Amino acid sequence: MMNRPTRPLLATAVALASLVACGTVSAGPQPSPGGQSTGAQYPMTIKNCGREFTIAKEPQRIVSLSPGQTEILLRLGLKDRIIAQAQEAASEPDPELADEIRSIKSLGAKTPPSKEVLIAQSPDLVYSGTEYEFNTEQGFAGKDELVKAGATPYVATAGCAQRRSTGTVEDAFTDVRTLGKVLGRAEQAAELEKQARAGLSAVTERIAGRTPVKTAQVFYEGGKLYAIGAAIEVDMLRLGGGQNVFAATEQRFADFYAAEVNAEVVLERNPEAFVFAVQDDTHEQQTVDYLKRTFASTPAVRNGRLVGVRNATFAPGTLASIQGVSAIADGLHPRG
Repeated sequence: MMNRPTRPLLATAVALASLVACGTVSAGPQPSPGGQSTGAQYPMTIKNCGREFTIAKEPQRIVSLSPGQTEILLRLGLKDRIIAQAQEAASEPDPELADEIRSIKSLGAKTPPSKEVLIAQSPDLVYSGTEYEFNTEQGFAGKDELVKAGATPYVATAGCAQRRSTGTVEDAFTDVRTLGKVLGRAEQAAELEKQARAGLSAVTERIAGRTPVKTAQVFYEGGKLYAIGAAIEVDMLRLGGGQNVFAATEQRFADFYAAEVNAEVVLERNPEAFVFAVQDDTHEQQTVDYLKRTFASTPAVRNGRLVGVRNATFAPGTLASIQGVSAIADGLHPRG
């Protein structure tokens, strides 16, 4: 069986079920509570990760289980509805949102909450980056348990189990639109999407017409090297002007989008650049030292094209992916 890296973003992407991701919404005739003119009508039925969920009224008690998802909710102006968060230690908060994020109750800075802790919050919407956060084998509340308790589970589109290996940056925009409808923030969602798309376009337009750089997308940890062959990581590399030397169709990626590889596999492909996820400055230096030591003969090392990108930007369903695309573009196609 293939060995899998232990970094949070890969570990939480383990396929939990054979599901299909989508984010469609249909609504009934009832307006949102309090007579507010939000344009939302309830009951509302959404499709998420291949399942349908009916939302009786506009959610008012939201628990966010991933920092990227918390930031989206805050940018939609929903701080007053976020009753708790989890796993916020997975990434540094956006400076603009740092104070707000730190003021939100934490159910566990490094791990998802247990079933008992989560259900005790009496949420009506639980928003996560992947399906891992609903894995009952880990002691977390399952989707059916949450529905029974009166909460709707919502997973970022790119984090749905079957979608994880084919996720894209575009999926985050699907989530923004869906949440805007579900939470009565359609106008704010449209503006947020517009701003995010403008940021992405600024990057892609800057490097338009440049030849994609032949890149090995990897992750290094604990003395082991992993190749990344699919998922949002590869879409970000494409948008940032790179062409992965690993293909999603390779057998090594048949069950998972990442696979442990030996140095010879990489050397045979002679990459012009390396793009790799890093947890912090120390991890980045460790990875750089390993790449320089192991792949000194490659154009990537000879020309210093070693591009470290923060782990959090690769998380499914986060707008931070645009920052990741920008970092990749700057590393592969320097300004000026």
